[in-house]
Amino acid sequence: MSADGRGSAGRSGRRVRDAEVVRRRRTPRLDLVSALAVVVPLVTVGALAGVRHPPVHDQTHPPSLTSLTDSAIVCPGAVPAAPDAWVSTASGHQGSVSVTADGRQSSTPVRNGVLAPVPAAGAVVVRGSDALAPGLLGLRAGTAPLTTQTCSVPASEQWFTGIGSGPEHDSVIELVNPDSGRADVDITLYGRRSFSVRKLRGITIPAHRTVSLDLGAIVPRRLVLSAQVQVSRGRLAVHVLDRRTDLTTHKTTSEWLPRQDAPALDNRLIGLPAGVGRRTLQIANPSEDQVRAQIKVVTGDTTFAPAGLDTVSVPPGTTVEVPLTKVLGKALQDGALGIRVLADGPVTASVATQLAGDEALTVADPVVRHEAATLLPVAPAKPVHGGGKPSPVTATLYLAADSAGAAQVTAYDASGKQLLSQRVAQALGQTVRVALPAETAFLTVAPQGTELRGSVVLTGDGASVVPLSELLTQGLVPQIGPGLN
Repeated sequence: MSADGRGSAGRSGRRVRDAEVVRRRRTPRLDLVSALAVVVPLVTVGALAGVRHPPVHDQTHPPSLTSLTDSAIVCPGAVPAAPDAWVSTASGHQGSVSVTADGRQSSTPVRNGVLAPVPAAGAVVVRGSDALAPGLLGLRAGTAPLTTQTCSVPASEQWFTGIGSGPEHDSVIELVNPDSGRADVDITLYGRRSFSVRKLRGITIPAHRTVSLDLGAIVPRRLVLSAQVQVSRGRLAVHVLDRRTDLTTHKTTSEWLPRQDAPALDNRLIGLPAGVGRRTLQIANPSEDQVRAQIKVVTGDTTFAPAGLDTVSVPPGTTVEVPLTKVLGKALQDGALGIRVLADGPVTASVATQLAGDEALTVADPVVRHEAATLLPVAPAKPVHGGGKPSPVTATLYLAADSAGAAQVTAYDASGKQLLSQRVAQALGQTVRVALPAETAFLTVAPQGTELRGSVVLTGDGASVVPLSELLTQGLVPQIGPGLN
């Protein structure tokens, strides 16, 4: 700055104020590079906005149904009360099936509606292929007293309600691995709370092996229990033999306890054997919330809540017993055919009927949408063990309809001779009773225009209840793709 403070002279002699020089230097200039830095991103964004992206397809799909080309059922090992086993097919075809029992494999000829005996003491694995894969059936049974267990399809989860682990009431869980790879399983028990022990967790069943677990030896307790059997690897067939012992006479009665596929809000237990005895309803609540259950008696044309039986509260993770001897005593004389348990949370249920010298177990019946079939025991012609003539077996079919419709009922004897072909009409909510002919050994039930639940009640030397289950005629194919398990 000059001595007079007014500015300095430029090269051309023009005097410029210092403040003006600073202002000029700070003023931004819009050059070509700056313009491009602004314009190019805007153009790019605009171009991308106009691009149509290809649709994104969901690569996950549920398993799809397919025709069966191979199937297997498993019959439990023989016990003194149930020494006999039979297999058959409802496929409409004939041929041979593979039978693996007692460490040996053989083939057995089967024909639609004809019972083929399987003389084996151990668990029996029956495999059908091609035309004989759908409709494979089997039964383990005895008639002195009546004891039955349908041969089951291996499943990943199964429930058994009302088992025991004490000196008077004990249960044995049989785990059968029908495949060539190992199977892993965990068993959770529900009593006064949900619990498990080391011997019931992480159980590994080697290929083609059977493991029996006596709960009385593993978890000895004087209370009613329920079991959740979860298979985490492989496949297992699970059967539970329920045993009750009179500590005075030391006489033991045995009956297989049918499984329930999953807890439900509405459990219908159709088929209650008549006769003098003690009857107890068992309800299991596997959830973490308190559940309230209403119990109703099922008759031929209605259901009603019996007087004196209040709503039952089932704490979380527990199994409770509800005495029904008094309630059902008169109701059975008036035509009661079953029990319905309506709950505000999913539960499992069963009814234990203790008759003189025998036990019968009724469980929640699965829904039949297409066709059900089962084998039934017939009293042998020869005398039973201990002498005497065997009592004839009487079979009665009970069917409950979810809506108006009908059911086609067909019965055969053990040789495949047709004994009955009857169309049974049903109204909404109606439960019908069909007396099956003597010597019925093979039964099919096909719903028409409705869904059904039902069972067959067997009486003779004691009683037994055989629930109807949907025939396995289709398989599931998993969706396989990159990154999918």
